[in-house]
Amino acid sequence: MHPYYRSWHVSSCVVGFGYPVYPWRPIWVPPARAGWLWYPGWWAYGIWWPGYWGPTTTTVVVYDRSYVYVPGYWQSDLYVDGYYRVQERDDGDWIWVEGVYLDDGTFIPGHWVPAAAGPEGYDWEPGFFDGESWVGGFWRPEFRDGFVWISAWFDAEGVYHAGYWEPTVDKPGHVWIPGWFDGQAWVEGSWVTEAAFREANPDSWTPAPGKQDGWKAPPAWKEGGADSPPLAIPVVPEARLPGAPADVGD
Repeated sequence: MHPYYRSWHVSSCVVGFGYPVYPWRPIWVPPARAGWLWYPGWWAYGIWWPGYWGPTTTTVVVYDRSYVYVPGYWQSDLYVDGYYRVQERDDGDWIWVEGVYLDDGTFIPGHWVPAAAGPEGYDWEPGFFDGESWVGGFWRPEFRDGFVWISAWFDAEGVYHAGYWEPTVDKPGHVWIPGWFDGQAWVEGSWVTEAAFREANPDSWTPAPGKQDGWKAPPAWKEGGADSPPLAIPVVPEARLPGAPADVGD
């Protein structure tokens, strides 16, 4: 999810399987997955909700804070794993919106939304779990002259594409590099030549000075300290927080 080439990176929350999967068939039951329980799918208002894997413990307590499990979901035959989210936030008034399947099978992931209305003419762009931590959302304009908003999505290979503004008019011989939200403001995208794009190395690219000044690493939450605990944690043993109970991720 790194700016510029962030959409070239596969998220660690995408699950790969060494066998065919058929989540959209009601009779399908997958092979056992170590450390997880399979919850069968169901019909809801004429829409099929595929089954999902959940940990044996759906609620955990870390540093005296309660975390609840957010189920994983399917995008076609791609499975995005679930995670634990904090049950209540202490950084303002927020409402958790549960994820939902649309009638075409598209899944809208669960997310936090501010309880208070945003600025007039702005829409809320939800945050997301990137496999390790929660990436916060932001307010964006509903419309921009000369641009159209492209919503975030996971592609068929499990690559997460963050939402961005795209020009409505193409520029021949050039590739549009999407902008991104840097934690405080929107960093504008730009056109680059097709040759420069092909020659670019995503492993060595670094943003220009000041392009990520808005991003500040969240302080490590200390037991008894004033900082807030993380909003979400993965369900994997190696990602346990210090002081977490032994059943987190088991």
